[in-house]
Amino acid sequence: MKLIFAFLAFMNWYYTPFESPSAPVEVEGVDVHLKRNESAFTFFSLSDGEAALIQHANGENLLLNTGGKGTVKELERLLILFKVKKISTVILTSSEGQLNLEHYIKKYNVQQIVTGASAYQSLSKSVIPVDVKVNRWVQGDFHKLMPGLTAEVIYDGSDENEGMDISFEFFHHQIFYVRSASHNAEQVFLEKPLKNVNIVKLPQYAEKGSFSDLLIEHLDPQLAIIFKSSTKKPDPALLEMLHEAWIDVYFTKQHGTVTIKLTDSNYDVITIMNKE
Repeated sequence: MKLIFAFLAFMNWYYTPFESPSAPVEVEGVDVHLKRNESAFTFFSLSDGEAALIQHANGENLLLNTGGKGTVKELERLLILFKVKKISTVILTSSEGQLNLEHYIKKYNVQQIVTGASAYQSLSKSVIPVDVKVNRWVQGDFHKLMPGLTAEVIYDGSDENEGMDISFEFFHHQIFYVRSASHNAEQVFLEKPLKNVNIVKLPQYAEKGSFSDLLIEHLDPQLAIIFKSSTKKPDPALLEMLHEAWIDVYFTKQHGTVTIKLTDSNYDVITIMNKE
């Protein structure tokens, strides 16, 4: 695994390879240079809420959730940086994830919305164009999204602190995007053979009680992602457990936007920080 770093200062983006001591070089955008059999998962650094981008070598873009309150301009800047002009599908893992949905449907010519039980119940409050498909995924569903990329709905709940939890697989890589933090969800996770997880996105901003030592041991991921919330804080005890398990933890608040570039055999981590 290789680490690459980039920096943003005063609305300009700078790219600095981790291996090189040379001065940063200003760039107009981020191109992850995806080739055949390559994909990228980007976890955006926002002031509040979750939003992630899935890009494939075939040029298709998928958006997971749409950020928190007041983050439309932030996410717009990041999508421009990553040269995103069209989004084929928006995947909503909870009702919280659809906060800015209408904006992105209009601006990025979205063709499909995917929801679980939690988001589906509140989707009627959004204005969805008639030509946009709304597909509800249910627990146990298995979908082929792009060449080499599949998604399995591990759990789908609508109770408090629940949502749709998805295991994405790209060749032998597994990215577990966890939304639910409940006893029922944990029991399902522990019963599933999720022992090949490379990357896990922690639920509920890693607040107290959101993730247990049993799940850490069961999943045994190499890397964990924690989004920033304006109201919830990561639990120090949970962070300590992750570190003791030798799991690399990336906070979007601290490390910035995190891109995982996947090939059919390995992955690289790219971070982009805002120095404003």
